[in-house]
Amino acid sequence: MGNSGLSEIENHEHIDELTGFLKLNGILSHIQSYGQEDEKAGVVIIYLNVMNFKTFNKRYGFAGGNEFLKGLAAEIRSIFPDELVARTGGDHFIIYGRSLEEKEILDRLSKLREASVKHEKALPMRIKAGIYLASGNEEDPVVSVDRAKIACDDIIRVYDKYDNFYNDELDKKNELRQYVIDNFESAFQKRYFKVYYQKEVRAMTGKVCGYEALARWQDPVMGLISPAIFVEVLESVHLVHKLDTYIIYQVCSDLRDDIDSGYSVEPISVNLSQLDFELCDILTEVDKCRETFDIPKSLLHIEITESAIAFGADFLGDEIRRFREAGYEVWMDDFGAGYSSLNNLKNYDFDVLKIDMNFLRSFENNKRSHVILAAIVNMAKELGIHTLAEGVETKEQYEFLKNIGCEKLQGYLFGKPKPVDDFDREAELTPEFCEDYTYSYYYEAIGEINLLGNTPLRAKEMIVKNNIPIAITELLGTIPQILYANDAYLSVISSLGFSSLEEINAFYALHSDLPELDKFVHAVRQAEESPDHRIRINTISNGSIVDNKIRFLSRHGDTAVFAIVTRNTSLNNQADLSEDLQVAMAHVFNQYFRVDLFDDYGKVDNIYLNANQRSVADVENDAVKAVSYYAELYLFPEDRERFKNLYYIPTVRERVRESGGDYLVEYFRSGMPEDNGRMQMYMILPFYYNGKWKYISCCRYADELKDDYLK
Repeated sequence: MGNSGLSEIENHEHIDELTGFLKLNGILSHIQSYGQEDEKAGVVIIYLNVMNFKTFNKRYGFAGGNEFLKGLAAEIRSIFPDELVARTGGDHFIIYGRSLEEKEILDRLSKLREASVKHEKALPMRIKAGIYLASGNEEDPVVSVDRAKIACDDIIRVYDKYDNFYNDELDKKNELRQYVIDNFESAFQKRYFKVYYQKEVRAMTGKVCGYEALARWQDPVMGLISPAIFVEVLESVHLVHKLDTYIIYQVCSDLRDDIDSGYSVEPISVNLSQLDFELCDILTEVDKCRETFDIPKSLLHIEITESAIAFGADFLGDEIRRFREAGYEVWMDDFGAGYSSLNNLKNYDFDVLKIDMNFLRSFENNKRSHVILAAIVNMAKELGIHTLAEGVETKEQYEFLKNIGCEKLQGYLFGKPKPVDDFDREAELTPEFCEDYTYSYYYEAIGEINLLGNTPLRAKEMIVKNNIPIAITELLGTIPQILYANDAYLSVISSLGFSSLEEINAFYALHSDLPELDKFVHAVRQAEESPDHRIRINTISNGSIVDNKIRFLSRHGDTAVFAIVTRNTSLNNQADLSEDLQVAMAHVFNQYFRVDLFDDYGKVDNIYLNANQRSVADVENDAVKAVSYYAELYLFPEDRERFKNLYYIPTVRERVRESGGDYLVEYFRSGMPEDNGRMQMYMILPFYYNGKWKYISCCRYADELKDDYLK
C-alpha cells in the first residue's frame, strides 16, 4: 500500500505538488474504491494537525512554511513507508494503513515529533494526532477519516495531550455535539441555559468577595450538558456571542434582584470568548445589559482566557484596553495553562490574574508547584496585578496561598457552582459571610503589598532591586577579591569605611596578614569542605560585627569562587548605641567562639560565631532539637545528656535561683577530632527584655581562662 505503488490513482489532479502526497480527493477515492478489502485487514486512519503553523508562516513567510511542510513530509514518508499518505490542505495530513498495533502507532508518532524538531527553526510546532481503528462495520469507509479527524479536533485545545484514539466515549461526545447544533436555538427560547455561580473568597478574611458566572445547559432530554461541549460547538458555528450576552444579561438581572432584596452583593466575573470580540461589539452589549438593570461597573468583571489572548493577538489587546478605559476590570483567566503567559503580561494590562487550577493538582506531592505558585504571585505583585487561584480544595492549599499573598481563592473547598435557586440567600448572603463590596478598594490596597518581596513597603516602580547584600567573590590563593556586588552590599562596605569595590579589593590585597582576614579565608575553605558547601561566620571589621553567610560555588586550580551575604549587625541592630559601645561589645564577643540567644518560646538564634562550627539555628531553630543536634555534632558522647539537661530552657531560671548566682556554668569536652577532647566552658545568662525572658549562651575554651577565674 506504500506511497511508491499508486499507479492506479496517480494522476495530476490527485497529487499534492509540494509534498508528493495524495490530495484529499485522491485518498478518499482510494478509500471508497478499496475500502472493503482494506477493512477486513484492519484499517488504521491517523489524522495529523500541525499546531502553530500560522505563526510559523507569519514569522518565516510562505517560503519558510513550505520548506517546513516538505521537511515534515519527508519524515512522514520515512517513518510510515508502507502507508498511504495525503496532505489535505495547509498543515493537515492523513495516514492510511492497516495491521498497526496501538503501541506501534504511538511509537511512530513519537519518532515523527522528534524528527520534526530539526525543521522547526526554534518555533515549537506541536503535532496533534487523531487515530481511528476501523471495526469493519462502517457503512461508508469515509466515516473512518471523519472519526480520526474528530479524535484530533477533540484535543486541539488540550495543551499537554498529543494523541487521541477515537472511542465510544468520543462517539457519544460527537453525538452530543450534533445534538447541540440541532437544538441550541430552542434551548435559548426555552431558557434551558442557566447561570451557575461559584464563590470567590478573600484569603485574608475568609469571606466571600465575588462570584464567577458559569454557563450550564439543563436539557430535558440530555440532562446537564457540559460547557466543554456546547461552548466549543457554539464557537464553531459562530454563535457563542449569543450565549455570552444571554449570560451577562442574566447576571445583571440576578444582581439587581439581590440589590433590591437587601442581600449582600458581590462583584461577578463573566467569561468572554475570543469570538465575542469578532462577532459583535461586545463592550456595547455588556453596557446595554448593565444599563438595563442599573448595575454599577464595579460589580461586573470581564474574564478573558489566556488561550483567547494568545490567538487574538493585537486585536484583543485593543479590545481589552477599551474595556479598561470604560471602567471595567479585566481579568486573565487560566494563567499558566500553556500559552504565551509572560508575553501576555508584557503586552497587555490586566487587573487580576486567575492562576490555572492545574498548579494545585500536584500540590501535595510536587514541591515545584509551590515554588511556581509563589513566583507567579511575586511577579504579579511586582507588576501591580492582583491574583486569584482556582481549584482550591484543601485547607493546606488555602493556608499556603494566603501565606504567599494570593488575595482571592476559588474552588470546591468553598463550594461547588450552583444556580441562584440553590442559594439560601437569608443565610448565605449576609455580612457574616460576605464582604461589603464597597470595601474592595480597601482590600486591594492591602493586596498590593508583596509578602514575598524584600521591599514590601516601597511603591512599585518596575525596578528590579534586591535589598539582600550579596557579592560574588574569588579567592586567589589566600587573597579574596570581589567580582560583583549589588547596591545593598556596596552600602554594607560603605558602613565599614570603604568607598568602593576597588578600595576594599586593594585593602584585601595589601593586608592579607590581618587576623580577621585570615579567619575569613579559613571560613571560605571550610565552606568548600562542608557537605552542603555553606558556612556562617562573624568577623570584626572596623569595630563592627559583620555577619557573613558563605556558599562555596566552584574551584579551578588555586582559584575558588563563592557567594556571600554580608550584614553589618552592629549597624543594623545597635543603631542607637555610640560607636565606642559598638567597638567594646565587639571585643567582648570576640572572647567567645560562639554566642547564641534562646527565648521562652522554644527558639534559638545564633548571634555570633567564631569557630569551626555551624550556627545550628540555620538548620533548626527549635531550641530542644537544636541543642540535641549540636550535642551530636560537637560534644563527647558521654557529655551529651548532661549538655541537653543544662540547655533545657524551661528550667534555667529555677536552676539559676537554686544556684544562688546569676547564671549557669558547666564544662564539656569537645567531640571535634581536631580538639582532642579539649575542655569547653558553656555559660547561660537569663535576662529580662521588653517584657520577655531571654537567655544568652556564651561558649569558650576552658584553657584560655586565667587560673584564678577557674578557682
